[in-house]
Amino acid sequence: MTLRRLRNTPGYFFLIWRWGTWLYALIWIVALHPADTTLETVLLLITFLQSLAATLYAPLFALLLPRLPGRNVLRWPGRTQGRQRRIMRGKRRTQPLAGDEEENEDEETETTAPLSVTRNPYWNIAFYTLDVVICGLVVYFSGYWTYPPFGASSPFYRYGLSTALVAGFGYGYGGGLSAALGYDLFMLLGAYFPPPGAIHFTPLLSDLEGSLIDAPIVAILAAYLATLLNSYIRSKRLVQDDGRRQKALRRVGETLVAGARDREHLLRNSAEQIRKGGHFERLLIALVNGATEHGAVALSNPVEAGVVEAVGGDTGERLLAQVARCGEKLVAFESLAGEMGRQGYGIARLYLPCFSEGQLYLILGAESIRQTPFEAKQEEFLRIVGSQLVVALENLRLTERSAELAAAAERGRIAREIHDGVAQLIYMLSLNTETCLALAERLAATSEAEQELLSPLTERLDRLVTISKQALWETRHYMFTLKPLMSGSTTLTQMLTGQIHEFEAISGLPVDLIIEGDESAPNGDQQRARMMAQAGTAIFRITQEALTNAYKHADATQLQVTLRHLPHALEVEICDNGHGLQSDGTGSENGKGQDEQARELIAVAAGDEPRIYSGHGIRGMRERAEELGGTLELGQSSSGGLRVKACIPM
Repeated sequence: MTLRRLRNTPGYFFLIWRWGTWLYALIWIVALHPADTTLETVLLLITFLQSLAATLYAPLFALLLPRLPGRNVLRWPGRTQGRQRRIMRGKRRTQPLAGDEEENEDEETETTAPLSVTRNPYWNIAFYTLDVVICGLVVYFSGYWTYPPFGASSPFYRYGLSTALVAGFGYGYGGGLSAALGYDLFMLLGAYFPPPGAIHFTPLLSDLEGSLIDAPIVAILAAYLATLLNSYIRSKRLVQDDGRRQKALRRVGETLVAGARDREHLLRNSAEQIRKGGHFERLLIALVNGATEHGAVALSNPVEAGVVEAVGGDTGERLLAQVARCGEKLVAFESLAGEMGRQGYGIARLYLPCFSEGQLYLILGAESIRQTPFEAKQEEFLRIVGSQLVVALENLRLTERSAELAAAAERGRIAREIHDGVAQLIYMLSLNTETCLALAERLAATSEAEQELLSPLTERLDRLVTISKQALWETRHYMFTLKPLMSGSTTLTQMLTGQIHEFEAISGLPVDLIIEGDESAPNGDQQRARMMAQAGTAIFRITQEALTNAYKHADATQLQVTLRHLPHALEVEICDNGHGLQSDGTGSENGKGQDEQARELIAVAAGDEPRIYSGHGIRGMRERAEELGGTLELGQSSSGGLRVKACIPM
């Protein structure tokens, strides 16, 4: 409200001056020349209509008569602009932050011209010139009954000075002095070429001084006052902008702190607060997810707050991709079509990349319908909140990472306890069982009587050996599930090699490991290193689960693991020569488990989820792959067994 009143100060001065001097002329004519009515009435009527038109179409009265005919071709500063936009677009603009009711102050910071202006400078010159001509002619023709018959003696002389006043307020010293010079030309015309019927008079220099000096002095004083007002408005505006920016940044900071537990919630809430704080109509936030197959930057689906009705649906995503490619800010202003475009309105865009440790981290995009492009203060605001958002997201990531490290440390401790305790006992049990079986077989081989006598014992010992190996593998499986993966300089190839060697030692099943492609290094790219670690962990767990299923349920005698290092993905394929996707239906002791597995594998291969989780880990393998945007495929291998194929993008 304060800035609006200050900007309208020239309008107040102008209207008070023009109507006050018109009333002065009316009183002067009525009091001193009541008999002469024809010319006086015409001049009074002309000046009245001129004053009325200037008043009705002045920006000061735009709030009272927003739908006045012809007003749509004018440019209204301040609140009137926002009001006119709401009428044309049929919606209410977002109120700026901090309770400020002035809706477009960022586009209008100077004093408002007393007379309305258009977007065409030639029309503006014509309006102000017409005002000078009318005021000058009125003063010229009103001199026929005054003495001397020109200048300050005219009852409309002070009324005419308002033309220099309004030009000085609107166009500074140059415009004001030009209007004053034009007005003085009519004073000279009246002095040397008096109007018809005027009293003969020979002008002297002393008679011309007052009439010729007043208008330039008024113009200079008006321009000086406008300069002072503009300087004060700019300084006050800077203080208000700083206060609003601090309040907006505080709200954004509070949102970042409050939403630091959930990334999606954090992004959505911060997007809305940033939009409000920057007076934007639309705001987009896109995080960098790494690189695509062609080496370009991959962005997440943008989080959007607000809407700009004149913007196409894919424009924001296209501009985000453009900024991601070049890594530089984008500032654009696109004029609108139709009536709003003719008034100078357009879509202002500002897309700003935010970096962390030299790497592109996220992109902020702001859009609004306004009459000027975004300025440095909007860019500075986005840079500040972008840095805050990067810090908040990094803190969130570090918090999650700390929780993961703590959980990994605890899993490692439990894994060591299992390795040093239960696993050692089961291993000793397995060795002793195998020793007893070997001893019983040697005794049974001495004679047929011993073989017949020891046959039940050897069968049970053989089954006990199998059970002990399964128990040992289960224990080792749990131990490796708990053990932290991809730590230090260990590669995925090394981890799979160790896993397969241990599986062969325990299960007695041969496994062929085939490596295709070269395992690339992150080369200092922390984000790529995290993605490689996540993908490697998923591949390791899926391989582990597939080997366990083949050993426990498929009755396989040969397995093959193929690891492929693709340009932008990791792929693993585990094949066996066991039962595959079909049940044997033998009804043996293991038949029921095989039937259940076959039904589950067939359902998963068809894309259907099993109703009851059978414990074979098929759903777990699929979830591991899909969590990272990958896929899991089940099918029949070339040897007739099961083929498990997982692909994880990086």
